Amino acid sequence: MRIPDSLSTRLLTALQSLHPIRRRRLKDKMLVYESFMPGKTYVIEAGYVRIVSAEASGRYVTRLLLGAGGIWGDLPFGLTTFQNAESAAANGTAIVLEFDRSSIEKASRIDESLRQGLLETYGHQLHFLDRRLQWQLTSPLQKRVAMALVDLMCFEGRPCNHGVGYVVDVRMTHEELSELVGASRPNVSAIMKALSDQGVLSYRRAYVCVRDLDALGRIAVPDFIQAKGLHDLSSR
Repeated sequence: MRIPDSLSTRLLTALQSLHPIRRRRLKDKMLVYESFMPGKTYVIEAGYVRIVSAEASGRYVTRLLLGAGGIWGDLPFGLTTFQNAESAAANGTAIVLEFDRSSIEKASRIDESLRQGLLETYGHQLHFLDRRLQWQLTSPLQKRVAMALVDLMCFEGRPCNHGVGYVVDVRMTHEELSELVGASRPNVSAIMKALSDQGVLSYRRAYVCVRDLDALGRIAVPDFIQAKGLHDLSSR
């Protein structure tokens, strides 16, 4: 999930008045934390972070992928919904700011721009999670895969150097994609192969490219794609 640039910029600017506990530059797969840390709030300054949770079976699954401006951890004002077995790691290179939750709460009471930035970011993230839950429960698997790819394209979709189309910069294995859409890896791999056979996608272990953006849009939700600005990609 990517926070809109205008919103992430406002939130990060408002947070500049606070001194983070740490500002960490992370390489791919480096841990932000191995288990949930009470009292700590995290904000992504650059790059992406993967939030992973443990199921009752002991299997770890990707719960959320956040981009710049994303906020998670022990959220200010008691809005946190977390699992004790939750961990977080960089997805590619990333810069993560670690704050004391109470310091953000204190500052936001007197700083209107920070307060507004938090409210808008919370709203955006909650809306995304609500929408994701709805399509996981009600949409056929092909549409869920298409919408997940749309979400990933919203991070960095750019012209592909492997041929015609747009590359999905966020690295995502079939196993990780299956976790995001709530399905088994074999079923997701079958959908990916079908989309490849139709000329909608091409992929290797190192990349996924969207060859036909309009076709992907017809499978997913057209007005959502337009709202996310993906039609702007077609005009580049």
